Amino acid sequence: MILSATCTTSDVSPMAPILYRGDLETILSEAKRTGYEGAEMHIRNSDLIDRGLLKESLDRFGLELTSIGTGEGFNKDHLFLASEDKAVRQGAVERICGHIRTAKDYSHAVVILGLIRGKASCCSSRKSYEEGLKEGLKACLEEAEKYGVYLGMEMINRYECDDLNRIEEGAELIEQLGSKYLGIHIDTYHMNIEEGNIRKAILGAKDKIVHVHAADNDRWYPGHGHIDFDSFGKILKEMEYQWAVAVECRPWPDGKEAAERALENMRLWT
Repeated sequence: MILSATCTTSDVSPMAPILYRGDLETILSEAKRTGYEGAEMHIRNSDLIDRGLLKESLDRFGLELTSIGTGEGFNKDHLFLASEDKAVRQGAVERICGHIRTAKDYSHAVVILGLIRGKASCCSSRKSYEEGLKEGLKACLEEAEKYGVYLGMEMINRYECDDLNRIEEGAELIEQLGSKYLGIHIDTYHMNIEEGNIRKAILGAKDKIVHVHAADNDRWYPGHGHIDFDSFGKILKEMEYQWAVAVECRPWPDGKEAAERALENMRLWT
């Protein structure tokens, strides 16, 4: 299990749940200094970055690229896979495929599918949304299968997204699409809202889970609120989880302290 820190070189909102922000050298050196083993890079458009520089920098600091956050594609560029507008849907597919081409140079990197998949409320009907999402996902999976890169469908709480809120729902979609390269991405913050029995939900889909986000119930760092992270760590050990756990919390009281406190608390259960 790899402990990973969320990082970005983009200009993102102060409320965005990303720990390290700034130039590549600074954020990776800080993540390494704090004691993280990996970095989850939140990238707006992979086709516009210097992939060689990213790889060289990660290698120099001895960090693994564990995952790629894709939320800016939806939040800033309004791209999403389920769109009824074919140009928007194709733009989202191209954006995800660009991230896949970045991830292919690493042994582990998961491309996260959060809000970039879209919402049912963005479409004229739920049927249209579901059909568009599957069409978009199939196009992305062709690229993922080509390079052996996993896509992690994030289960997001009902207040932020109106579909795929619970682990069981993600497992059903994966069964329908039938690709081993589409997995479930779980998040302690979202599960605290959506799952009646977190242990049962996780173990019921353990073979499909490819990425984990950690944040407390108040979206601060793990250990700040009331989530029982000791029990959560035991669940991951019970399922023999081998992928990454990335801290995706608000940078409160600041990114540096949040990163340090999170690591102190997570080391107790990993």
